Amino acid sequence: MRNLWNPRKHPSCLLRFFEAPLCVLLFFVLLSAGMPPAFAETETPTELKKIEQERARLTIVRERLEKQLGSLGHELKTLDSALVGARAASRQAGERTRQADVALTQLLEKQRRLKERVARLRRQMQDEVAVAYRQAGSRRQSLLALQNASVAEIPHRQYMLSRLLASQQRDRQEYVDGLKELARLEDEARLRRDDLEKFRIQKKEAEARLTEKRQAKRAMWRRVKQDAQLTRQRDRQLALQEEALRKLLAGLGARLSVEDEAVSWVSVRKQKGALPWPIKGKIVRAFGTRPAPDRPGLAGVQLAPRGHARQVKSIAAGQVRYADWFGGYGLMMIVDHGDGLMSVYAHNDAFLKRFGDWVQAGEVLAEAGSTGWVESVLLYFELRDAGKAVNPARWCSRK
Repeated sequence: MRNLWNPRKHPSCLLRFFEAPLCVLLFFVLLSAGMPPAFAETETPTELKKIEQERARLTIVRERLEKQLGSLGHELKTLDSALVGARAASRQAGERTRQADVALTQLLEKQRRLKERVARLRRQMQDEVAVAYRQAGSRRQSLLALQNASVAEIPHRQYMLSRLLASQQRDRQEYVDGLKELARLEDEARLRRDDLEKFRIQKKEAEARLTEKRQAKRAMWRRVKQDAQLTRQRDRQLALQEEALRKLLAGLGARLSVEDEAVSWVSVRKQKGALPWPIKGKIVRAFGTRPAPDRPGLAGVQLAPRGHARQVKSIAAGQVRYADWFGGYGLMMIVDHGDGLMSVYAHNDAFLKRFGDWVQAGEVLAEAGSTGWVESVLLYFELRDAGKAVNPARWCSRK
């Protein structure tokens, strides 16, 4: 069973990432119990009780974590929430504009074809009038058709004349109907143009709001960089969050079950060295490098998208085990690929999958962005093998 949730249709769902507790993790206990790759249709009362207990426990964990974030962390979360909301609104406005543009293009093409048909009918009727005018000075067209016909041929000639006249009448009616339809299409095209212009204005306004939120985020980043005390505070938060991520991944475990024979599953280990990278771009910070002198080396890599290529794709088939905001990592997603391997995708601006979704290799998970402690659009990509961070360059194909 596949969940087709799409934040472009439901942008408010993105904002819930900043309101909902980390209780989405409560399902990890159930998932690690050896479920086949499909959703459970029902839960027993005992399972529901366990879910509620896990929800309460994770709420406490979340509250403790947020207390550690401090004022700077809460400011980051507020700015990220506004950024994601503006991004969702911009995507929605862009999609409405695209749909209106497609609808208008299709309508204009229909109008063009109808105009050609009406023009052909007009020329045909003009030719018929010209022929009738040339013959008007001699004899009637019907008499000419019957001239020199035998008695046996006259009924057939009369029938053919009646068919010709009926065909001409249909052409005339089609011409009249075509003119009416053209007038209707012109009215509809005018409305479509108005809609398109309105959506373009909305898109422009949404993009302006998005730019404003991005500028606010950059202003905060510059303020932190220029203030040594804030820089230290941010680095302490990042150290706490890096440790929290390690604990989160260790808590998830790598116990994805693929026992369902109906599912075609290729072990991710057999693809080592040939896995695709999650995004088209270049590595700007390699595995193990230190983002700052007093911070540990990266457990993953930072990737800068190439051009407008911001789609983040799953490197292999698996299941989404986490999809939420996670402090300095911003919007972060974790996919369990089985065989003990998990992939992490952070700093996204939007999710296209949610917790529990099963994904195929190359399926779009999210859109790279600038949530969390990054200044520009980046994707933080990490691989964990049995809980240990490994260099993605050894698992993915050469760039």
